[in-house]
Amino acid sequence: DNSSLIKTPIAAELDDFKKLFDNSLTSSNFLLNEVISHIRQKNGKMMRPILLLLVAKLYGRICPESLHAAVSLELLHTASLVDESTERRGQLSVNAIYNNKVAVLVGDYLLATALVQVGKTHNYAIIDVVSRLGQNLSEGELLQLSNVSNLQFSEEIYFDVIRKKTAVL
Repeated sequence: DNSSLIKTPIAAELDDFKKLFDNSLTSSNFLLNEVISHIRQKNGKMMRPILLLLVAKLYGRICPESLHAAVSLELLHTASLVDESTERRGQLSVNAIYNNKVAVLVGDYLLATALVQVGKTHNYAIIDVVSRLGQNLSEGELLQLSNVSNLQFSEEIYFDVIRKKTAVL
């Protein structure tokens, strides 16, 4: 399995990442915990944190700030998936199980938590990058929504949506 080979140099730090990620999503709110538990049933590939941790290790060491940045990126990515309309990878969306308002509020919570985590890096350049990623993701979603009924959905608009929703993150 190639993924375990890639993770080998950062196995211990990946465990630290997972603990920090889990702790960042701990809440006393029952509904929020229920929704987050649903979202996390299908754990993703964690490509963003893995790449970030590998690069940090390549350039020296993985420090607590690296872990906070990695958690922030994964939270931002997770927030971008919450508003999927029906299902993703065979799993019903938050919107389908609960409702749109719950999906929006959980997305807001994940975004806010991502910003809290990136703030713990105390690095304004990283904070700026992650904040702009959040803006781009939102712009991409709105661009897609505003062009849903547009039959002349151009290739240029299509690639702009993809760049803002996926490629930037």
